[in-house]
Amino acid sequence: MLAVTAPRKTARGREKDNLIIYLMLSGNATFSTTELTQINKNTANLFYQSAGSLTSAMRKAAENINSVLLERNLATTGRGQYALGLLVLAVIREGQCTLSLSGPTHAVWVSEGQSRHIHDPALSGKGLGASQNIQTYLSQVELHTNDLLVLCGKFPKDWEADLLGERPSTLLEASYRKLTFTKGDLNAALIQTQTGHGAITVLHADISTAHPPAGQPTTATVTEDLSSSESFDSQDAEAASLEDIDLGEGFPIQSQSIYAEQSKPEGFNTSASFSEDENVETASHPTSITEEELDELVDFAAHMIQPSAYAIPPQPSELPPALPKIETPKQATTNTISTPRNFPPSIPRSKPLEQKPEPAKIIIEEPEEELEEEEIEVEEPISVTASPSLKPEKPDAHVIATRQMAKVMVGGIQTGRRAGDSLRTFLRRFIPRLLPGTENVEGAEGEPQQQKMFFMPTYMLVVLAIIIPLVFGTIGSVVYLSLGQSVQYDEYYSQALSARDQAVSEADPARQREAWQNVISSVDRAEDYRETNESDFLRTEAQSNLDTLMGNVRLEFVPAFTNGIGGATQISRMAASESDLYMLDAERGNILHATFTGRSLELDSAFNCQPGTHAGYQVGTLVDLLALPKINAAGANVLGIDSSGNLLYCAAGQVPQAIPLPALPNTNWGRITSFVLDNGNLYVLDSTSRAVWVFVGKDSAFVDAPYFYFGNQIPASMDNAIDLSVSGDDLYLLHADGHISTCTFSRIAETPTRCIDPVIFQDSFPAHQGINVFAQAHFTQMSLTNPPNSVVLLLDSENQSVFRFSPRSLELQNQINGHAGKGNPFKSGSVGAMTVSPNYVLYLAIGDQVYFATNLP
Repeated sequence: MLAVTAPRKTARGREKDNLIIYLMLSGNATFSTTELTQINKNTANLFYQSAGSLTSAMRKAAENINSVLLERNLATTGRGQYALGLLVLAVIREGQCTLSLSGPTHAVWVSEGQSRHIHDPALSGKGLGASQNIQTYLSQVELHTNDLLVLCGKFPKDWEADLLGERPSTLLEASYRKLTFTKGDLNAALIQTQTGHGAITVLHADISTAHPPAGQPTTATVTEDLSSSESFDSQDAEAASLEDIDLGEGFPIQSQSIYAEQSKPEGFNTSASFSEDENVETASHPTSITEEELDELVDFAAHMIQPSAYAIPPQPSELPPALPKIETPKQATTNTISTPRNFPPSIPRSKPLEQKPEPAKIIIEEPEEELEEEEIEVEEPISVTASPSLKPEKPDAHVIATRQMAKVMVGGIQTGRRAGDSLRTFLRRFIPRLLPGTENVEGAEGEPQQQKMFFMPTYMLVVLAIIIPLVFGTIGSVVYLSLGQSVQYDEYYSQALSARDQAVSEADPARQREAWQNVISSVDRAEDYRETNESDFLRTEAQSNLDTLMGNVRLEFVPAFTNGIGGATQISRMAASESDLYMLDAERGNILHATFTGRSLELDSAFNCQPGTHAGYQVGTLVDLLALPKINAAGANVLGIDSSGNLLYCAAGQVPQAIPLPALPNTNWGRITSFVLDNGNLYVLDSTSRAVWVFVGKDSAFVDAPYFYFGNQIPASMDNAIDLSVSGDDLYLLHADGHISTCTFSRIAETPTRCIDPVIFQDSFPAHQGINVFAQAHFTQMSLTNPPNSVVLLLDSENQSVFRFSPRSLELQNQINGHAGKGNPFKSGSVGAMTVSPNYVLYLAIGDQVYFATNLP
């Protein structure tokens, strides 16, 4: 587990985020502490360097861990080793905690008199490292002072009464004692929020130190402050730790986490408890163990990692005793056995053997069969004579195992050669009978003589031994492919037909949806064995009916560039006119230009619109762009803006012009997130300062001081707004968690501007009963189309889909998608940007490729 605050240098949107990474591995593959620490550090660095929405950054962090585990699993597949990651990402921003669960993990939020168990394996998936695609379950809770938050991979049954009761306790010490009293898996994190000053304090006990003598308890406390990601320090997995987290002036938060996976030196009895000063007291180790202490050791053993039952016992450091002197039976003499080794007093000694009048002889005879090609030297029988006054020495186990292995190898060689001789003899007798010319013929003197027997060389026998199994294997494969696969195909295709009949007969749209989904699933299984025209027709019918029920509209998307833009370009924003497309490169912060040729787009490599110093003004990395009307004061085609309010006008074949926006009244810019142009006025979103400023323009020139859009009412979640759209007096704000807030500007002084936060989406599709399509979506960008067909478009980046809503009421009209199944034109990955041209051409950017559809409804 790793808990860090935001570093000094973060990407846009990560300044106030405090990250907690809880990673638990299951499987038989091993990871060292150093590897796990590096994975957590890399994940935290990636999170804080990921700009954009919070959910997008959390998903990138989970994908980073998934790629590491998947690469390790693919490398160790041949050895039968694997590791699945159970991950919980908690991002705390003031009083709001956003959770991302990957795998069947658990999170429990305990507040005063109430609790909530966050766990849904159907949405969170099986874990990380199993495939390239990951499943995450997102949830949010509001944290208050003294709230508890528990993160764990496995939820012990004993915790249900402690955490999910009628009135669960919010006291940290009481909850800690109750939760650690169970004998289940205590690999978990316990977090409590307190009032503080925006730092993370880690308190952990050093339980691996030696215990003092009896009667002298020692208290050890270590405190760590993590103020930035540069101080990432991996906590020892074999210790119990506390973490205090507070998250700034808005809502300070203090969290405490307990690592229950412990490992202690053998022979020590240690108990840990938490006092009021948050110290860890270590009990002393008595010289004698009482029954109560023995019970404590038994309880402690439930939390220790026991040694493997197949562990190799340690080898003795000394060399084995010398072998007895070996003599022939005729020259055997009495040998003296070396001093017997010492045995532990806990092992009973065996009674000495009775002495016999004659010395005992141990004779080991080697096999006497002759080998043709290899000659194995067999020694004469050896005799070991033991002294009648001493006990016979026990033979060395290593020597006996070596001899037994040699015997097995010799026996195997002999058995193989005998089988080869038998096969050779059989073939020499059998094959000539199959060939002509083996019948008796008359000799020169009229006497019958048998023709010379056919002889087959050894290499032919080897060739036959190889060819015959191949022939039979090929025949078996052909039979299976022609008959076996046909049987499997018929079985699944019959299931698909049965599901189709059920879908046609159902009247409930929700049940029809499930039935058509079963049809597609059965057809997929059937086509794993064989594809036919019948299966294609059935799939098309099922997909068409399912799209009608779900409100999906399938458009023909075409790649805009033959091989993409190239390089590691990631497009984060786009703007389009009737014939041109402008793209913002998120990595370099410059604007790219492409011209629409009718069937594709052609990239303009000579287009110059990038940050830098222009006419004495320093323009930083651009954060948003928009296409300008054809008639404007600067004669430009596209307008970009940086986070400090500097505008950059660009056009093909011209030098960029930099003009800063007029100064704000009585304040400064915080961090500009987005801007939009409506009716000649420029609306600029500064979510950090919780403001929207309106600049009245003339021919796209803005020289007058702006006015503040809001009155006394500002949306509560204004600080996490990531995009905006404007239509007349109506303003729409898209927030990082995917909800929408709307405001209506009032031009009457007595009537203030009103806002609704959040706006409830309206879903009029009966087939959506039982599912929340909006909760499953990941909205990252918003766009408003021009009249007369004015609709609100929300980009679901993860599912590569666009939701269409009616203005004001935000009622779902339909979802825009590409073709399903093998006809899907999109490459894998999230959609980075979306825009719509005035002539209703929809553009979607995935990585360095852009896809467009011209028949947008």
